[in-house]
Amino acid sequence: MDIQSILATIKKEEQRNENFLHLTANEAQMSETARMFLGSKLSERYYFGGGTNSKIDLGPFTALGYPGIEKLLHQAQEAAKKMLHAESVNLNCLSGVHAMMCSILSTTQAGDTIMTVKKDSGGHFATAGILERVGRKQVFAEFDLENLRFDTKKIAKIFQDSNATAFYMDVSYYINPHNLREIRQALGEKAIIIYDASHTMGLIMGGIFQSPLTEGADVISANTHKTLPGPQKGMIAFKDKNLGDKANAIINGCLHSSPHTHHLIALATTILEMKEFGQNYAQQVVQNSNDLAGSLANLGYEIRKSNTGRYSENHQVHLFTEKIGDYKDLYAKLFNNHLAVNFDQPLGRGKFIRLGTQEITRRGMKKKEMQQIAEFLDKSFKGENIKDGVMRFNKTFNKIYYSFDIIDNQDIHL
Repeated sequence: MDIQSILATIKKEEQRNENFLHLTANEAQMSETARMFLGSKLSERYYFGGGTNSKIDLGPFTALGYPGIEKLLHQAQEAAKKMLHAESVNLNCLSGVHAMMCSILSTTQAGDTIMTVKKDSGGHFATAGILERVGRKQVFAEFDLENLRFDTKKIAKIFQDSNATAFYMDVSYYINPHNLREIRQALGEKAIIIYDASHTMGLIMGGIFQSPLTEGADVISANTHKTLPGPQKGMIAFKDKNLGDKANAIINGCLHSSPHTHHLIALATTILEMKEFGQNYAQQVVQNSNDLAGSLANLGYEIRKSNTGRYSENHQVHLFTEKIGDYKDLYAKLFNNHLAVNFDQPLGRGKFIRLGTQEITRRGMKKKEMQQIAEFLDKSFKGENIKDGVMRFNKTFNKIYYSFDIIDNQDIHL
């Protein structure tokens, strides 16, 4: 096997990645500070706590302790609890899907019926398969595609008639907050409501999106690499301490072994960056979403609007494409111009591009750059070759703002 040839190919893919302007809603860039230990030898070690004098003694199991990591985690956990209005958090999940599994397995029982969201209403592709394989039954919530809100009368009846115990709100495609207070009132106090915040966790921490745990959710489950610009990992937050204690005992007792030490450090660092800079970051993400959408609309493109009247209340911008061409042809044109996007078609009204502003915001881009990006998209759709211009533009933004990398985070590119 020619391993060097294969690795050389991957190295080229790494270089190509740097030359693309990433406009996806499901990815982000970490700061250099958060990435500091990703290549460290600590990635080969288990983390069991700080220990006493750096020694772990669980009688008779012994291991090395890491008090520095313990201190970092404590500060991150306390910051996360404050930003999320949670009584307890768990940072040990290995991904968003793992967090989904952990939150479901730790708060419901085999044989329970769980309400989730249909794929064409924005739900996650993995939920149905997970529920089937862990012995849970599934019913679907009714979603009003026209008004982009859950139909609380219908979901209350479905929930009651099916004897459901929990509602896992696994929505990946949305541009406005959920009508969570109405959902809580409709389902009653005994229902467990798990809010998947994989897409909006950073905006929630920044206090700009909705606050799930104060509006009716019992649990927040999320990955940590979208608007929360950390590593590809997962986390869970609990409103109630008793529920959190019971769930964490299950999660930490049998649903994971190593929390992946290097990713744990990166996640904790990113949470602390959100504590320091999250509000300004979240405000700019939403502003950029509306500026990008507005610029595209001014160029004649059809953009979905949120039920608030603005184009978006989070990082997502939905650009409809069926009137401008076949998605395969459009995707090829964007790809050739080094513009990375995702096409899909939930939420009715045909295929659209789910653009994301979280990564470009953290790179320091603002209104002027949103106008430029809209022009890049427009010229690409029209078949122009603008790759060199995109690459020059992309190379200009080589810092990560709203992070510990920058001494003065007020000095953001204007």
